[in-house]
Amino acid sequence: MESQHLPETYLALTAKEDAQEPKLQNLPLPKPGSNQVLVKIAFVPINPADVYCMKGVYRLSPQSPYLVGLEASGTVAAVGENLNRSFKVGDRVHVYAAGTIAQYVLVDTEYCSLILGDLSFEEAASHITNPATVAYMLALTERSGNKAAINTAASSALGRMFIRYFKEKGFKTINIVRNDKYIEELKKEGDDYVLNSEWPDFETKLKEIINKEQTTISFDATNALYKKFLKNSPPNSLCYIYGILEGGTFEDLTTTKIENGKTGLLYKNYLDEFKEKGELDKFYNEIHSRLTTTFKTSIQKVFLLEEIFQAIDFYEKNSSKGKVLIKPN
Repeated sequence: MESQHLPETYLALTAKEDAQEPKLQNLPLPKPGSNQVLVKIAFVPINPADVYCMKGVYRLSPQSPYLVGLEASGTVAAVGENLNRSFKVGDRVHVYAAGTIAQYVLVDTEYCSLILGDLSFEEAASHITNPATVAYMLALTERSGNKAAINTAASSALGRMFIRYFKEKGFKTINIVRNDKYIEELKKEGDDYVLNSEWPDFETKLKEIINKEQTTISFDATNALYKKFLKNSPPNSLCYIYGILEGGTFEDLTTTKIENGKTGLLYKNYLDEFKEKGELDKFYNEIHSRLTTTFKTSIQKVFLLEEIFQAIDFYEKNSSKGKVLIKPN
C-alpha cells in the first residue's frame, strides 16, 4: 500500500442510531483494500440526501456507524492494490462515496476521478449529485422522444442546472416554483416556461403548456405534484420522483417499478450504465467539463467540520441560495 503519513483515527459525521442524535465521531482510519483509495477530504457540499440520512429517513452505509455525505473533493492519501483505475498519492480527485462529511473517505476507484485543469477544490466538490441527476433527466427525456420536460423545485441549484443543460442540448423546460420571486431569476437562466404551483389557475396553465409542447415526461423533487402533472398530461405519461421534499420514503426514489404513472430516479443507475459499458471517463467528462459553466454551483458559505450542526441549520434555512460547503481539514 502506497500512502502518506496518516493518523490512526479520523473525524466523521454519523447518523442517528437507536433514536440518538447525529454526532461527530472519532473512528479508526481504514486502510484501502483491493481497488480502493483513501481520500483526504478538502470540501464537501451539504445535499438534501445528507439531511434525510441524518434524520433517519434512509442509510447510506449498511451498518453502524451510519456515515453521512455523498460527494466531495480531496487528495488521494493512500492507494490499495489491484486498482481498476489508476491513481497515485497526491492526486487531486472528485469523490462519490458514502461518508464524505468526514476528514477521510474510502472509495472504490470507479467512483473517483481526477480533477482536471485549474478547477478549485471548492468548485470540484459538488460534482455529481446534481449534475449527474440532470444529465440522467436529459437522457430519459431524449429516450422517451420528448423535446420538453417538466421539473419542480426549479429555483434550486439542480433546477437551474436543469434549465441550462436542457437549453444547451436543444430541449425546452417547463419549470415549477412556489414563489413568484424566482420567476425573473429563472428567465435569466434561460427557461422556456415557469409556473407557480400556488397560483389558483396553475393546472389550467400547466395543461395549456403540456398540450402545446406535447410532453409526456416530468420530474418531481417534492413527491407531491406528480398527480397534477399526470392528471393534465397525455395518456401513458410518466413522472420520475427524484426527491421527497414533501414526504415519502427512500423507496420512492430507488424503485424501478412504474406505478400509477410514476417511478423513481436515482442517478447511480445512470452512472452504472457507463460503468457496465466501460465508459466511465465519458460519463465523468460530460459532467466535469461543465462544472464552471452549465453545471456551475453557487457557493454561499463554508463551515468547518466542527461547525456541522450550525451548517445544517443554515442550509435548511437558505437551501435555495446556493450550496453550503464543509471544510473537514
